[in-house]
Amino acid sequence: MRLVSWEWFWYVLTGFVMGGVSVFIVTKLNAMGTKLLWYEWILGGLCMLIFMFMVQTFIASFKEFKPRAAWMSLVFMGVPIILIGAVLVQSVLSPSMG
Repeated sequence: MRLVSWEWFWYVLTGFVMGGVSVFIVTKLNAMGTKLLWYEWILGGLCMLIFMFMVQTFIASFKEFKPRAAWMSLVFMGVPIILIGAVLVQSVLSPSMG
């Protein structure tokens, strides 16, 4: 019985990277004096949730020896992440209309 699995390493690494990126983005936005609206927080959380699901699906598909399914999951889940992220970035960085 193995005590350490490389599968868990990738999950932990993904969590640390997502946490570090989140702290960096929030710190930079606070330094710029940018306030996020409620729906921007929801969009950011949705992107992170879909990303975590995508990583888990990718790793599990490779573990089941289904590389085509793994790469297709990146496509089908990565496109919504990119679209939601683009909307979020545009919403945060665009000048206010008021």
